[in-house]
Amino acid sequence: MRTGCPIVAAMAASVVAISLSACGAAPGGDSSFRAGSALPQREVDSVIAQVRATGKPAYYLGTTVDDLPLTVLDLVEEDAPTLQVEADYGSCQPSGDGGCADPVVVSTSDRPPDVFGTHCLRLEPQLGVPAGVVMGELTLVTGEVVVTVSDMRGRDDHDDGIRSALALLPRLRALGETGPPTALPLPSKASAAWMDEVCGTRPGGEVSHDPDSQPVPTVPDHVPDFTVERLGGGTLSWADYRGKTVVIAVGTVAQVSAAVVRLRPLVAKAPSHPTLLGLVTDPTGDKFNPRPVKDIEREAGPLPAAVGYAAVPMSAVWFLDAAADSGGTPLDSGTIAFVDRAGDVVEFAQPSTPEAPLSEWARALG
Repeated sequence: MRTGCPIVAAMAASVVAISLSACGAAPGGDSSFRAGSALPQREVDSVIAQVRATGKPAYYLGTTVDDLPLTVLDLVEEDAPTLQVEADYGSCQPSGDGGCADPVVVSTSDRPPDVFGTHCLRLEPQLGVPAGVVMGELTLVTGEVVVTVSDMRGRDDHDDGIRSALALLPRLRALGETGPPTALPLPSKASAAWMDEVCGTRPGGEVSHDPDSQPVPTVPDHVPDFTVERLGGGTLSWADYRGKTVVIAVGTVAQVSAAVVRLRPLVAKAPSHPTLLGLVTDPTGDKFNPRPVKDIEREAGPLPAAVGYAAVPMSAVWFLDAAADSGGTPLDSGTIAFVDRAGDVVEFAQPSTPEAPLSEWARALG
């Protein structure tokens, strides 16, 4: 995805007009759009495998749209652990300082945490699910995800491109599926409620949300669901630890191995006997061809705790980013998270933290 053109998948925090000149659009069509080079099938298959490892669905329009091949398919790890998958068709020639957007883009993402700063025109249901034009982009909710479909071809001052995006919907399908469904999976109650809040409930009605009314967050960081490969076989799923106190070491193989060995006797003395876990990430690895879990197992050796391998490091990145944002743990040092029964991180610690505070934080979990 080229930078410079705002896309609703980012759910910008302020209501802004889409700058068509920045995207290269011009009245009567955009001559800067090109077919581009088709993405090799091996890369498509690799991304599909990564997305499946997240346990969440993502959508695209197949391998071609009209005469445009699939040129980009990307699991955006920088947004981890929030899911964002982009499928781009064709390419564009940047002009000026604003960059450009590819002719057709499909984005799948988790629901944004708030609706402040958004504007929406509610539509009739599409493919059996709620739909609206959110921040200028055709948006649907299905299951637990938000899907946007953008068609920049011919978008100009007189045409917002929504009609052409609607015409593409019959081709929409889950990644890896050979044909489009007649209807998408119904949204969860939470997803349907999010769409009602963003867009209202009346087709044709418009809703705007004041960006200045956003409240200041006061709740602790809540660990997101994840499922990863487990060293020694099977999977490590956060869902299995709901309602429990947990101490989890996150970082490289060396960081996690040292941390769980050091933490084991400390957490064993805590009254609630927290579960000790590890989550290994490989920051030097290739996200399209991550190291096999067997390699990680050999490097780690026997460990006194269940340890998962975030080969696609979305879950691990969440812990590391949250720890860095808390101001207590540098990104490259790894982290130790103390999680209460509600699933909230009540303390982040550096692996080098002295034993006394580590023991106290483990004891304070209950």
